[in-house]
Amino acid sequence: MAAIEINTPVGDITIPYDEASILDLIRKVNKTNSQDNTLSDNELLEFLGAEDLEELEEDWLFWEDSKVPVMLHDFNHWMKGYFEIVKSKNYANRGEKVSNITYQNFEYPHGQEKFATKCIYYLKEKVTGAPYVWKIMPLDGVHIETVLYSNTNDSTTSMEGVRKSFDEYVRTKGILKNNTFNAKYEFIKKPLTTFDDVVLSESQQEIIKKNIVNYIKNLPFYQERGLPTNRGALIVGPPGTGKTLTCEAIITTLEATIIYITAGDIVEQGIIDTLYELANGLSPSVVIIEDIDTLGGLDRRETGNHPLLGEFLNCLNGVEKNDGVITIATTNYPEHLDKALTRAGRFDVKIDFGLPDEKLRKHILEKYLATVKTKKIELKEIIKKTNGFSGAFLKEIVTLATIEAFEESGYNSDTKILQKHIDNSLEMLLKNRHDYLHSNTSSPSPFHG
Repeated sequence: MAAIEINTPVGDITIPYDEASILDLIRKVNKTNSQDNTLSDNELLEFLGAEDLEELEEDWLFWEDSKVPVMLHDFNHWMKGYFEIVKSKNYANRGEKVSNITYQNFEYPHGQEKFATKCIYYLKEKVTGAPYVWKIMPLDGVHIETVLYSNTNDSTTSMEGVRKSFDEYVRTKGILKNNTFNAKYEFIKKPLTTFDDVVLSESQQEIIKKNIVNYIKNLPFYQERGLPTNRGALIVGPPGTGKTLTCEAIITTLEATIIYITAGDIVEQGIIDTLYELANGLSPSVVIIEDIDTLGGLDRRETGNHPLLGEFLNCLNGVEKNDGVITIATTNYPEHLDKALTRAGRFDVKIDFGLPDEKLRKHILEKYLATVKTKKIELKEIIKKTNGFSGAFLKEIVTLATIEAFEESGYNSDTKILQKHIDNSLEMLLKNRHDYLHSNTSSPSPFHG
């Protein structure tokens, strides 16, 4: 006999494909739904002190899958502080039987926490004693829809006050505050890179310290005096010159909210605006945009007056809108960026990460060679031959030389890097110069490019 498979929230159900079986299933579903609705509605009305569903005020919130872990975390911690939880149960009762609340584990920077994804809370506001009912409903996947109920005839309730309290909690005490995450609200583990790991010129160090690190640390000073509290820095240079490493070091150094954006994050209009609104609410914060030239619509020569460009320009404008927000963007191709984007007031400073000069190449090689054992290495000729090469390329010379030396010695821990190892590595890399100049040799990281 033919059968039909039906997808339900509790799993797949298979029944015979005949009229009697289908009608029987429909009758059972209608009966159960009728019982559930009647029981839950009556309980809802009784708790809120209302006589009819039309007396209830409703406030709906929808949390898409990427935001669910963040919003559930903040909601639960805020709720326990704002409300007394009178009781909680699964809203989908079967007759008079109360089923179990559905929970799910979520990962956070501080560890794992478990929260209800299918539940109805009966609440009383701690200050006023006003009753509320909050229902959490899972949709497709881990999408969550919530609805808050109150009695419109009860003068002690304030739906607007509840919403403002929750929003304020998210901004000031929420899980995103002083954490690092991307545009999808996914947490990014803070890198271990420090400024000791980055080779910077004195000029680069001064600009970064003055316009980013010290600026963020001293924001209260600027705020008290009514001075600008937003800043934009554009880091420019070819691949392999240290742009990404510098961003990592900034993240490690600062105590601030970090929003890290890549081209793949901006898939539709409105995302940039939402992220800047979030950055403002979670300030002090840093918005880092990697390879800004690859974000669609930011090159007017190619796209015309793209809405995304206008949205981005709007977000960078105004002290009030971006109070306590610093924007850092990296690009390999500044000439591809619209001039309206790069003017002062949007990106106030440009930090040039060009290819290292002779002095800096010597410094870079010495820095990396200091991490291994060496013997009688002369760098003069190496420095001459590497004119036009990036810091990443210089690092690769040392890496390959180290590998060769260890292989030659049978991986003896006392192995020393000799001149021949450095020379051989350089010769090998020179044969593939084009590839190395146009590729990223850094280790896999959420901060790539």
